[in-house]
Amino acid sequence: MSRFEDLLREALRREEPPAGFAGRVMVRMGAAPEKMSRWQAVRRAFEAPRLRWAGAVGLCVLLVGVGLQVHRERETRAEGELAKERLVLALQIAGSKLGLAQAKVLEMSGGRSQ
Repeated sequence: MSRFEDLLREALRREEPPAGFAGRVMVRMGAAPEKMSRWQAVRRAFEAPRLRWAGAVGLCVLLVGVGLQVHRERETRAEGELAKERLVLALQIAGSKLGLAQAKVLEMSGGRSQ
């Protein structure tokens, strides 16, 4: 046999556990689990790599959604402002045309009021 095989056999040979080992294991198994705060429980849940990635992806989706909503709101506001400007211009044009029509009517009636 080679030296390596001898070392491996020695490392893997069966050893008897120390005295009282089984009793200590049984006591620890029956012991109540440690209480942890909610924050610790949430944090421990996100320690798993898949859950970390899921949380990161969820956060990204949330941020994109909020960004899109803000963008839509700005567009809607800009469209409203443009419509307001157009309405004011239309009212100004209508007012000036009405003034011209009123002046024509007064001119045709000879300046008499009824």
